[in-house]
Amino acid sequence: MSDTSRSCVLIVDDDPNIRELLTDALTADDVELVVTDSVGQAQSVAAEMDIDLVVADLYLSDGLGTDVIGQLRKTAADVPAVLITGCDEADAMALATRVGLVEVMTKPLDMARLQQTVRKNLDLHHARARSHHRTLRLRDLAREMNIERKMANEHLETTCADLTAAYKSLSGQMALQQIVLGLQNDLVAAKSDDDVFRSLFQLFVKRSGPVNGIAMVCDEDAQLRIIGRFGVPSPDGLPFCRALVAPMVERTLENPECLLLDAGADPSKFSPSIQKYLPGLTILTMPLIPEPGELIGLVVLYRKGEQPFTDMDCALAEMAAHPAALAVRRND
Repeated sequence: MSDTSRSCVLIVDDDPNIRELLTDALTADDVELVVTDSVGQAQSVAAEMDIDLVVADLYLSDGLGTDVIGQLRKTAADVPAVLITGCDEADAMALATRVGLVEVMTKPLDMARLQQTVRKNLDLHHARARSHHRTLRLRDLAREMNIERKMANEHLETTCADLTAAYKSLSGQMALQQIVLGLQNDLVAAKSDDDVFRSLFQLFVKRSGPVNGIAMVCDEDAQLRIIGRFGVPSPDGLPFCRALVAPMVERTLENPECLLLDAGADPSKFSPSIQKYLPGLTILTMPLIPEPGELIGLVVLYRKGEQPFTDMDCALAEMAAHPAALAVRRND
């Protein structure tokens, strides 16, 4: 797209009345509509512009709407497409299925359903594009790290201790990046805040074992409230969770950064009702900040017993917090 703040939707229909209906239904401030009436015209437009979604009639005066979709996907394989047909013919539906559409709609059109489908798939399309862009950036960073590692190995005989430490650090960063890359793929598919928080929770369970968690988001009064509790084998009760997160909320508002805390080292900061449970309990907080100065939620993870959180867990939390915040805001 020439303007990254707007989505480009291509409409292809040889019926002027349908074109007018589609234009009225899909007009929005953040959407640029390109309206065409034939396969040839649509393909010419697609050759000159970046299309984010196509809405096409199946039968056009000079061909099929699937011809337009097929041409688009030669250069942009994941472009979502909505196909319109005037009947439920089995052949038409089979043809549409082979193309791999996100939706097939029959006339008369359900405009509310069309608007919802277009908006949802534009959001998913852009989320995938952002994820792909982040993947490329991570790959570039990994290549740079490999180059630095090779250069360091050339001086290994004289600086063995320092180079070994640097290698471990780089390898740890790369491992965390791979973990976060997998999380980002899960977040693209997340359809609700529960999905986002569940993915975060499972991220730490898979990496280092059982963990409990509390998910919070800002309500209409900009107050953080608990919307979910997680735990292996089961979450703790709501009174305990409220008492545990209260001082964490205060600390986060004062300093909105990921924090690693040994709760048993300073139990006085917590309610007397839970102080007997604090020895051996470590806490990891993850403020959800999609943009600087915009706190929309807080994840509080805690672990009991012999497997405390580590600095590596804190580094992972710092890398995972921002994409998770973007996913939560997207679901608003």
